[in-house]
Amino acid sequence: MRREQAITALAALALSLTACGSTQTPPGGVATGGLQAKPADLSGANMYFISNTEQMGWFVTDADGLPLYRYDKDVPKPSKSNCEGECAKAWKPVLADKTPMATGIDPISMGVLTRPDGTKQLTIQGWPQYTFAEDKVAGDMKGQGKGGVWFVTAPNGAKITGGKAQNNSNKSSSTPSTSPSGTGQTSSAPPPAAPGY
Repeated sequence: MRREQAITALAALALSLTACGSTQTPPGGVATGGLQAKPADLSGANMYFISNTEQMGWFVTDADGLPLYRYDKDVPKPSKSNCEGECAKAWKPVLADKTPMATGIDPISMGVLTRPDGTKQLTIQGWPQYTFAEDKVAGDMKGQGKGGVWFVTAPNGAKITGGKAQNNSNKSSSTPSTSPSGTGQTSSAPPPAAPGY
């Protein structure tokens, strides 16, 4: 009998607390159907992704799906770009004027260097990053291997030469997000595992 009285008392207490609740609207508006959160504001970030092709394996792209390249004549430690003047017209430095955010890239490996003209450039594992002026649409890789010194960047910062030779290792079996264009996949077979970041 005491147990039933205790349960009844608890139910009555819960009901009274609910009835006496505040009539103020919570911050962010009325929650219906559970907790709700505002979507993250990514306007203050530069977004990067990884994509995959059978020939190249996993590689880094910008938000438009264009591949990022690294230049063998640059220096990773400390980061220094050796692509200036006419070089920087064909090989556009990937600007890091906003916070770099990436899907599938170890955030610790991403950095920023200040170029001689004061602009900020993205680095991955210390290597300055570029896009190639002749790449116009997602999937283009017209700069791959140019002059034997320009190579698409793997998610771990390695250069990709001759296919997947120096690409990232398969540490994870999860499938990452690819570039918004969806052109990263070119084969019907499932892609190899994405890098484990």
